[in-house]
Amino acid sequence: MDANEEKHLREEESRQEPEKEALELGPEEVRIETSGPETEEVRTETSGPETEEVRTETSRLETEEARIETSGMETEEAQKAGPKQNKKGLWKGVVFFFLCFTLSFVLGALLCYFYFFGFPKRQENQAIHNGAASSSTLSDSNLENLESINLPRVTEKLRKIQDLLTDSYLYQENGKDAEEMIYKGFLTSLLQEDPYAAYYTKEEIEETRNRQKGIYKGIGAAVSEKEGGPLVEYVYPGSPAEKAGLLAGDVVLKVDGISVESLSLNYIVENLIQGLAGSSLEMVVNRNGEEVTLRITRGEVVIPGSEVGDVAEMLKLQSGAEKQNESAPQKSEEQQPDVNRDVLAKLKPGDIGYLSLRGFYMEAVDSFISQYESDIDGKKKALIIDLRGNPGGDVEAATKLLDYFLPDHLQKPKRKDSQPLQTQENSPETSNAQATGTEGSNTQYGGERASASVLEVTPNPNRQFEKDKTLLLYTEDKWGKGKDWYAKDGHEVDLPIIILMNQNSASASELFAGTMQDYDRAWVFGTQSYGKGIVQTVRSFPDGSAVEFTTHYYFTPAGRNIHKKGITPDLTVEMPEADQFTYLRDRTKDLQLRKAAESLYINFIHDKNSP
Repeated sequence: MDANEEKHLREEESRQEPEKEALELGPEEVRIETSGPETEEVRTETSGPETEEVRTETSRLETEEARIETSGMETEEAQKAGPKQNKKGLWKGVVFFFLCFTLSFVLGALLCYFYFFGFPKRQENQAIHNGAASSSTLSDSNLENLESINLPRVTEKLRKIQDLLTDSYLYQENGKDAEEMIYKGFLTSLLQEDPYAAYYTKEEIEETRNRQKGIYKGIGAAVSEKEGGPLVEYVYPGSPAEKAGLLAGDVVLKVDGISVESLSLNYIVENLIQGLAGSSLEMVVNRNGEEVTLRITRGEVVIPGSEVGDVAEMLKLQSGAEKQNESAPQKSEEQQPDVNRDVLAKLKPGDIGYLSLRGFYMEAVDSFISQYESDIDGKKKALIIDLRGNPGGDVEAATKLLDYFLPDHLQKPKRKDSQPLQTQENSPETSNAQATGTEGSNTQYGGERASASVLEVTPNPNRQFEKDKTLLLYTEDKWGKGKDWYAKDGHEVDLPIIILMNQNSASASELFAGTMQDYDRAWVFGTQSYGKGIVQTVRSFPDGSAVEFTTHYYFTPAGRNIHKKGITPDLTVEMPEADQFTYLRDRTKDLQLRKAAESLYINFIHDKNSP
């Protein structure tokens, strides 16, 4: 081989060396280190289909291998850790449940504590701020001293007292009596603010309910509190008191030798006068300045729930009684001008009916309605309802009677001040009665001025009522919540009505008269009523005992609360002092009944009786 050929071969090898080197390098290295056409050539060759397949296949195999390896490891680890994780999950669930239970218990205990010991005071303060609380105000110092009873402290002290008695008391305890007295003492602590609060044993609550129905063991006389001793206001016909000679107007001085002048009326009635049927008592009374001694045998007394009559016959206007009455005191003669005597002389039997109601309990109201339907409805032109001396009773009974008298679809009346009643006979020449002031005056108890500290009790202004229904009354508690009653029986009484009231007409009787007054369905004659505008609730226990305490104010449909004020009559008619205790036995001396009859006759009956 000559020199030229060797030189040619060396050049050829040197030219192929970069290509071989390039084939051994990756595409990125080629891209960096080479340039120009050779670089493009090498890149094209390196990135061909075979290279891509190799790279893809390699990547896929590596991924599959890694996945299989990882999956295998996870499976193995999960198999090893499975029991441990199950145990951890179970314990976590138990701990979570225990924490939830503990938290719920703690929160429940806190809520109970604040409800019984914290919230009521705040709610009472809010009620006072809203004007729905009691009308009597308390000073800041008194409010600081008020708190709910501390039951744990009381229980601990009672336990200590019991331990002392067990160790040292000489006599035998009566556990049942001790319990009853504890309960009575608890409710007695409320009497300063709530004179109607009481605890009743099973026997006492049954006796109380019987008295409300007009059935009790006693002598059969109605008495009221008076300086010097209880005043006998009424003796029921056929009662033990009537048989023994007790008269209305007598003042009780002694019972079985015990002076009653300084004792409370409730104590005298419950502990000295009432008793077992067949037992007797000795009573000393003051009758017209003389002491009279009576022996009265107790018995079961049934007080008629209602009484019906005809006013013309009761006043004896058609029986010549007017001539007999000429011997009456000159004072009464002066109070009855001749013009009125002539008016009543024209009143005939059948013109004006009379119904009295002794108390608002269901049996009495049912009797009242029955007597109205049998003796008044369709037979009389007007009606006088006598609620004098009616102490009240059951709210449900009162609303039942209101429902019977009022239609079902009256608009809620607006509150208005009452004005002197303008009737044809209401003038100095024809009547001795004086018109009252405004409805909002603080007059109570038959004309005595109430204390200036008695504040107006206003209803909740946000209270909503049903439209196009006759509202009968509504109640509100210290939070401004309560119940409302509506007429729904589809019945009404369409007669001119006058309601008679006096200082002993209270509670449900005031509610009835006030509602009839609000709807202009009746006039009220007589004197200022008692002024009890609160409602008591009786709560019974499984053993038959019960507690009673004040829970609500009540309001007439026009929003009036008459607590400590009473119902102001449309026409005030004072009973002459000489006749205050005899009019129930002798109706010819009943001036209030007479004035009501005059008004009804002149305003509603005169034209009908004219030829």
